[in-house]
Parts: sequence; C-alpha cells; structure tokens
Amino acid sequence: MMEVNAIRQVATPWAGARGLTKGLMLTELHQNVWNGQLVLSMGMPTDIDTPPQVIYQLRFDHLFGYRVLEGADVLDFMDDDETDSDSQIQLITPSRFLTWFHQQSQGTHLDEDIQHYRIASWDYCVDVLAAQAPRVQRKAGVT
Repeated sequence: MMEVNAIRQVATPWAGARGLTKGLMLTELHQNVWNGQLVLSMGMPTDIDTPPQVIYQLRFDHLFGYRVLEGADVLDFMDDDETDSDSQIQLITPSRFLTWFHQQSQGTHLDEDIQHYRIASWDYCVDVLAAQAPRVQRKAGVT
C-alpha cells in the first residue's frame, strides 16, 4: 500500500456541469499533442448496436496529465462517499492523482493552480489535471 493512498479524497460536483443531460456516455477521447488540447466527447446511448450520438464536448486547453480507467477498475479509486451521481464531472480535492503528479514532476508545478477533474460514466472514468476549467460545447443540430 502506497502512502499516497492515505489521502482521503472528496468529490464535489463541478459547477460548470450544471444543467448537462444525465446518463451521458464517454464516446471519444482525443488529445492533440501539438496544441496540448484534450477533447472528451459525450453522448446518449440510443440502442446497443448504434454508437451514442455526441451531445457535448469538454475541451481542456491547459493540460498537465490525464488517465483513463475502464469499468470495474474505477471502483478502486472511488471512496464510499463518492458514489453520488449528482454530477458526472467532479472536482477531486485533495487529490491522490495530483499528489502523484507533483512527486513525478519533482514539484515543478506546485505554484500553479492545477485542478483534478473527474469525468465519470458507467463504463469509463477519466481523471484530468488542468490549470483551467474545461469549456463545455453543445454539438449543433442535437435535439
């Protein structure tokens, strides 16, 4: 057991996600290495054979790192009080992931206001370390 895991994390709904459709699935994750942007596409499942229609895109511009966990692996990172599905986008404070990042980068970014965002859907969990809040874009033509 690593000592980092001694940090008790608390998840609070990210205010910027208020009003988003509930029950969204992560449909695509794209990192543009050239400009440092990470884009997460989220949509609603229609039926089992059709990919979900993308409704929203979350755009992170100032990215420090991210990780993607699938399915049951996510539960290992969740504390008991983190199962509240009030928001699919949460801020994690304090953050074991951010502590690990500062250890790996030898404290180079300690003076920056880095936030840990967790985007959780039933099948995937994406943890993002970013210095700016993501921009939420609603896809045009979606009813």
